Amino acid sequence: MSQATGTNRTVLILAGVVVVLLGAIIAILLLQGGPADTGTPADQTATPDTGGSAMPPTSSDTPFDPATATKVPDGQTPEEYTKTYFDAIVAGDFATAYALLPADKKAAQDEASFAEQLSGYGISDYTIDDVAEEGEEARVTATAITPNGSFQYLWTFVAEGDGWLVKSRTLPGMGG
Repeated sequence: MSQATGTNRTVLILAGVVVVLLGAIIAILLLQGGPADTGTPADQTATPDTGGSAMPPTSSDTPFDPATATKVPDGQTPEEYTKTYFDAIVAGDFATAYALLPADKKAAQDEASFAEQLSGYGISDYTIDDVAEEGEEARVTATAITPNGSFQYLWTFVAEGDGWLVKSRTLPGMGG
């Protein structure tokens, strides 16, 4: 076999390996669903019903209205409220979790599709990463842990009297 034939064969083998690796990466991304931003599981607007293949959307067109905002129960802090939400998700209590969503998320998605979407994510745990309060606003950053990776939520609350209103729940790493 000539040196040129051997070189051509090596190049073809390497090209084949690259094609197989790219195909595997694409397949993994499609199967995982990656953190795509599509809807509002309560924190997005139009959540795809793909068994967890896409992350919830990060924003909605509904402006925050204190008059219709979800209210944090008296005596509960924004951090405790966020923990209550994630405890419900981990326990599979999607009705409770849905009720805790910001008003815009509930307006954008019904409870049944929210439950179907979130159950598809397989959230098994969460962490509270940061809690910050500045003036009349509090922010709680939490990470949801799934078999396919983790994604971070940012909950924003606005003070009202002695309590809090839920202003938003977004996925900051997803563009919203």
